Amino acid sequence: MKNKLVYSFIFLFVFKISGQQKQFDLSKGGCRLFNGNIYTYGLSGKKNNTVFYIYKQDLKLIVLDSHLVEQGNGTPENYLQIYSDTLHDHLNLYLQKKEKKAVTILRFNKKFELVATLENIDIARLNNTAMFSSEVLYFRNTVYSIKTESDTSGKQFYLNKYQLKSETTNFDYEFKWQFPFERKNIHSAHIFHADKSFVFLFVMVSGGTKNGQWILKIESGTGKLLKATKLNDKGETKAYLFGSFFADKNYKSITLVGQKFSEAELNPRPNQWVISSTGQLTVYAIEIDSLGEIVTKADFRIPINDIKTGMKKGPNTYLLRLNDLTKRAAGGLTFTGDVFKIPHPGICYFYTNTLVFNIVPAEDKLALEKNTISPNLQVEDYYITTDKLDLNGKLCSDTLNQQERIFYKTLTFPVKQEFKLDADKNPIWILGKHTTKKNSVNYSFLSPVKKVYQLTTIEEIAEQNNPNFISLSRDSFLISSQPEEGKYQLKLYSW
Repeated sequence: MKNKLVYSFIFLFVFKISGQQKQFDLSKGGCRLFNGNIYTYGLSGKKNNTVFYIYKQDLKLIVLDSHLVEQGNGTPENYLQIYSDTLHDHLNLYLQKKEKKAVTILRFNKKFELVATLENIDIARLNNTAMFSSEVLYFRNTVYSIKTESDTSGKQFYLNKYQLKSETTNFDYEFKWQFPFERKNIHSAHIFHADKSFVFLFVMVSGGTKNGQWILKIESGTGKLLKATKLNDKGETKAYLFGSFFADKNYKSITLVGQKFSEAELNPRPNQWVISSTGQLTVYAIEIDSLGEIVTKADFRIPINDIKTGMKKGPNTYLLRLNDLTKRAAGGLTFTGDVFKIPHPGICYFYTNTLVFNIVPAEDKLALEKNTISPNLQVEDYYITTDKLDLNGKLCSDTLNQQERIFYKTLTFPVKQEFKLDADKNPIWILGKHTTKKNSVNYSFLSPVKKVYQLTTIEEIAEQNNPNFISLSRDSFLISSQPEEGKYQLKLYSW
C-alpha cells in the first residue's frame, strides 16, 4: 500500500555551497543511501494510530515511490529512534517501542519491495551477530569471521565461513567451513576482500621461520588455501602494514599499498609497539597476480615537515591511513592518505590532514610524485580541545597486542566527512565535530577563498535532533535532521 505526505521544497544558497531542502511530516526519522537512491523513513500518528512511512528518492531528492506499513495502536512518542542498515543487500529498518526488548524489522529489497515484516525479534538475537568476531567481512549472503581460541600452548586462529539461511527471516546463518591457521606465531589476521571465488587475508606472523607479513588466498567454496604470498624479501626484517587495496577484475590481480617500517621504527615489545619518528615515512606498493606471485614491488620515502605549535617541543610521530586506491590506464596508481599524528608524549593519534598521492611509471620502475607529510593547522584548530575525553578525530588502539588495527579500524567520530581536489587541484574538506559544551554537531567547509583558506559553517545541529551526513557523490552530499517533532528535514548540497 502506498501513500504520500506533505513535504516542502526550498532552494538554499550558502556561500559557495548551493543546495535544496525537503521536509517530511515524520517523527523518529532517518535516511540512508541504498542501491543508488535515498530512502527517507519515519513514523506518523493520528488518533492513536501509528504508521511507518518510507520514501524512495533519487539523488536530487525527487520522490520516486513510497510505502506505508500500519503499526497499530500508540503514537510515535512510544517508539525509540528508528535505525537501519543495508545488511545482505537489503534495506533493513528496526522499530522498537520504549521499554521493550523486542524489535520489529521491515525489510526491503533493491526493487523497493517489502519482502519481510518480522515482529517481536529479541534484541539479543538480532541478526545473530554474537556468533561473529569484530574481524568480519560480509559478501552478499556470505559472512567470513576470524575466531581465536587460547590455551596453554598459545592462540589458535580460524577463518570461519557462514551462509545466510533465509532473506525473509531474522538473519540466521549456517556454518559452511573452517580454515585453521598454522598454530604457532600468528599475531593477527585481517579479512580485506572477498568475491564469489576467493577470500583474501592480510596475516602478520611474529617469530619463527615464517616471520613477516603474508597474503592468504583461500577458495571460497571449500576453504582450501590456494596460495600464501610472503610480502617480505628473503632475510628482510621490515614490517608491512595493511593500508588499502585494489582488486583488478580484468587481470585477477590484487594491488596493495601501505606503510612500511624498519625494526627501529616499529619496535615490537611485549604487548606494545612503539612507532618512532625518523623524519620520513615509507610507503610500499605491491601487485600480486592471479597465481599469487609478486609482479611489482616498490618503496617510496616521503619526507615529514613536522610543524610544532604552542609550548610542545618534542617531536610528533606520524602515520598514514591509506584509502581510495585506484589504478590508472597508463599503469600508475592514485590513493589518498589521511595523516594522523601523536604528540610526544601521547597515547592516541589524531587526524590532521589528507593528501593525494600519485605513483607513475618512470622508465623501468614506479616513482612517487613529489609530496610531503605535514599537519594542517587549520584542521587541528577546527576541532582539537584540551578535553581528554573528546573523541573527535582520535585514533586509539583497543588492544595493545594488535595495534596494527589502527591502520584500518573505524573512527568513533571522524572529523573528515569528505575530501577532494577542486578544479585548480586545491584540497577542500567537509569537516564535522561533536561539541560537548553545545551538545551539537557542526559541519564546516574548509576551502580557499581568494587564495586564503577559510572555514565556513554549513550546519550546526543539536545532537537531540539526530544529525546525519551522507556523501552522495564527488560533488554532492546530504545533511538530515529532526528539527522538531513531526518534521524530518533533508538538505542537499552541491560543492
